[in-house]
This record gives sequence, C-alpha cells and structure tokens, in this order.
Amino acid sequence: MPQTPPPALAPGLLTLVRSGLDAHAGTLTAADLSAFGAGGGPTRQLLAGKVLLRVGRAAFVDLDRYQAADAAGRHVLAATAIARTWPPRVLVSHTTAALMHGLPLTLEPDRVHGCRLGAGQHRKRTGYTIHTGYVDADPTVLNGVQVVEPRLAVMGVAELHGRDEAVVVGDAALHQQLVTVDDLRRTADTHRHHPVHATFARAVELMDARSESAAETRSRLLLQALGFDPVPQVVIRDDAGEFLGRVDFLLRGTRVIVEIDGMVKYTDREALLLEKRREMGLQRAGYTVVRLVWADLSSPAKVRAMLEAALAADTSRA
Repeated sequence: MPQTPPPALAPGLLTLVRSGLDAHAGTLTAADLSAFGAGGGPTRQLLAGKVLLRVGRAAFVDLDRYQAADAAGRHVLAATAIARTWPPRVLVSHTTAALMHGLPLTLEPDRVHGCRLGAGQHRKRTGYTIHTGYVDADPTVLNGVQVVEPRLAVMGVAELHGRDEAVVVGDAALHQQLVTVDDLRRTADTHRHHPVHATFARAVELMDARSESAAETRSRLLLQALGFDPVPQVVIRDDAGEFLGRVDFLLRGTRVIVEIDGMVKYTDREALLLEKRREMGLQRAGYTVVRLVWADLSSPAKVRAMLEAALAADTSRA
C-alpha cells in the first residue's frame, strides 16, 4: 500500500530550517527545531521528507550533505550535531577530534568520542562515548563545538587504537604543523599516570613530519619492523645533477627506492604516462624501484621478499 505523503510544512518553515542548517555546519538540534516552531510534528515531516537525518537522540543533520560526504565527512557531520547536544564542559576528543582537525585515520570510526574538561565519569551511550577528561585541555572551536587540541587528539587515538594508528595521525599533525614533536613529548610527560602513556610515548618517537599520507606512514613502520632503514621523501638526481624525482623512500646506503601507491589508482592516462617515464628515468640512473600497494602492507613476508630481491640486484650492480 503506498504511503501517504507528509503534509506540507508551514510557509517559510523550510527556508528557516535550511538557514539554520547553513548556520550550524549542516546540523540542527531538537532545541533549534523547537525554537523554529518545528518541533514534534514538523520534525517528523522534515525526516519523512528527507530534509533531515536523525543521528542522535536530539541531533539532526542535513540529509543531502550527509549522503554527499565520505565516511570521514559523515562522521564529522554526525559528531558536530551530537556534540551540540552535550553540556558545555564536554569536548569532542579521540578519533572524532582527529577527523575534525582534518587528520587521517586508516580505519572507519565506529562512534563519536568526547571527553570531559576535567574529572568526571566515563559514560557510554548509543552512538557516542564520553571519556574521563583531560585537566590540561585547551580546546578550540570547530564547526561551532569545542574540540580538544591536536596533541590530545593524537593521544586519544593511541588510547583507542594503539601505537601505529597514533603514528599515522601524529605524522599528519606534524606535517600540517598543527603540533611539534616537543608538544607531543610534553603531552606524554604530563600524562605519565594515564594508562596509554607508554604506548603514546613510543608512538611519538616513531613519528616523522616528512610523511605525506597514511599509506606512507604505515609503509615506513612496516619497513622499519622488517629491519630496513627507509629515508622518506628523498630527491633523486642523475650524475649530471638533473632532477629525476622525489621518491617516497630510499633505503639508506642503497639505490633501492620504495614507492607506495596506497589506495589511489591512476585514472588519468597522462598522469600514468608521466609516472612511467619517471620510473624509467630512475631505473636508467641505476635505481631499483619497488612499488607497493596498500594490500601489500598486510603481507610482511611478501614485502620482505620483494626488498631482499631488490637489494640483491642493487648489490650485484655495485
């Protein structure tokens, strides 16, 4: 049986709602809707009419924006709406804060994370978790909500997902100059009694501002774990000093280059041809290029074999 379409909204109400969405980064709360005179029945009409999407008990987002966003963008949109329903001394934190600062994750966030500004109970609700707070937090405002600063976001990622994910986020924060290594070291030092202290401190010492992507960070960590010494972002020139390219990694003391394609494929024919010419130029100059893809990072034995074969070829040319 076909559904009966919802009755039309009061004149001007839809315009008011869309203006509110624009003013609040694509989000509205139940309190906003009540203030617009759109509580109760009109809210149900906006949901049925696919103007809004409910993402929390009293939190709504612009459905069109949500559907157009990638996974990270959807999480940020939902988090902004949910955080607008929290009390003033609750901040966006952990992986959610990392995404709100524009920092990458290699995993898809499962829920929105926040923390208290100071002491307070850990609390888990449908769709979000409020963690015990940081007494030294100096929050910033993003999308109209309070968010912990990048150094604490990186620490929060370590708490939830361990060392390597924290290095991914920390590399990006360093590369974007949102933090310094000293900032991160001081953060670790001032949280010595936090359960994640040891993991976070180890992660900080592995971070490198030269990393330009999550794939590069994960590749570097794997190469180091396998006993290799990758130098990131090396400029390669031929014997005449002619620029040949800047490569993801050069294994120290060798002519073995490691390039990581990550999850991106070449879709532009011209770009593919330029990359082929670049690689041929490196090979003519005596370099061996090992090209990894994201899936290879889950196969350490395969990567070791590829690099050992390249190193053997490099040695035989010496």
